[in-house]
Amino acid sequence: MVEQNIRSTNPPSASDPAATERWSRLTDRVCIAVAAVGLLIAFVLLLWHGPLPFESLVRRFAQIDKWPGSERLASQQGMVRKYYRLSLAAGFGLVGLTALMVWVWGRLSELMQARVWRATWTLASTSVVWFFLFKTTTALPGAPVDVLMSDPGSVPIFGHRLFFVWLAKAIQTVVPAQSSLHCFYASQVIAALLAIYAVGRWSALHVGESLSSLGQVIAAVLISTCLTYRNFYDIGIVFFYSLALLALYRRRYVWFVVLVTVATLNHENALLLIPTVAFLLYDAEPPRVWVSVVAAALVGHVLVRVALQWLMPFQKQVDWRIWTNMTKPFVLPADMAFSILAIGVWYVLGLMSLMACDRRLRRLTVLFPMLLGVTFLFGQFIEPRQFNAFIPVLTVILLSAVREKLRLESNTAHAA
Repeated sequence: MVEQNIRSTNPPSASDPAATERWSRLTDRVCIAVAAVGLLIAFVLLLWHGPLPFESLVRRFAQIDKWPGSERLASQQGMVRKYYRLSLAAGFGLVGLTALMVWVWGRLSELMQARVWRATWTLASTSVVWFFLFKTTTALPGAPVDVLMSDPGSVPIFGHRLFFVWLAKAIQTVVPAQSSLHCFYASQVIAALLAIYAVGRWSALHVGESLSSLGQVIAAVLISTCLTYRNFYDIGIVFFYSLALLALYRRRYVWFVVLVTVATLNHENALLLIPTVAFLLYDAEPPRVWVSVVAAALVGHVLVRVALQWLMPFQKQVDWRIWTNMTKPFVLPADMAFSILAIGVWYVLGLMSLMACDRRLRRLTVLFPMLLGVTFLFGQFIEPRQFNAFIPVLTVILLSAVREKLRLESNTAHAA
């Protein structure tokens, strides 16, 4: 009898289509019922202002709660009832919404489920970046957000990195009541979503859809650990580099040129994409093709830089940091240690993974020494964000090694 009851509550096997169909219908009915009841109770509770069951018990718990503010709220009967009611509404609403999501998920086709799965992975990975963006970033010395949005011409060098500044200003135009800081955050929320999505597409090109989601997680971790100052361009660099490399691999050379040109509005280090494409294509395409791509991208970059300088002339285009990088790592060893801690082990892992990569992917590592040189000249080694442009390349290097490990394990399992 017990065994029969247990069997009756377990989902049927796929070998019994009729039983599977009955189980599916039962599950649908239960989910719909739970969703309807839960959401209905939540809606009623939002409108209800009368007494509630166990209200006195809740008030006693409020009076002995550890939170210092609880005593003030617990002394007011109306406040106890209000937050008790809202908590019940949230609980029932969550149960109802969960049941509704389970029912909707079961009604989707396999293709739609795959799309929703990828979108949810993108959102989940992006939320990690959002968390660190809101919780850890501080004001950029010498280039505060409000000044960059109101008068970028007064901030040398940083004032030419305008792509997401313009986005923030557009948001403020639509919602003028929002502060400059809120508009900055909104622009970077969009930038992070675009960056993680682009890394996902770039990863899928190398290792397929299944592992591309892992690439988004890796990119989210790398971007998050490099967040320090509130600036408009760091996250955008990952987006533009991912998209430009994707266009390059797909041989969409016109799009590559367009992306390099537009990326220059975000940060001048888009210039490094040009020698990268030359190194990647010089023996893979006819000279007339790869030379044309390099020349067109260079022209686009130079035109944007000249236009920016003409519209907002600055007396200097760079800050020299050679002596800074010769002294700060030793004067501020803790800061240097944190920089190494943020990305050092990931890069060691990338070095260990190179043998699993194809020739073209290994060639993209030329970007790293260029970033190293640029950082030595104009950046700071104590800031790991200087290497954000390499995040798309490092991500697919690591994924290539993971794919190779999975292949070897699969072969070993089949051999056994």
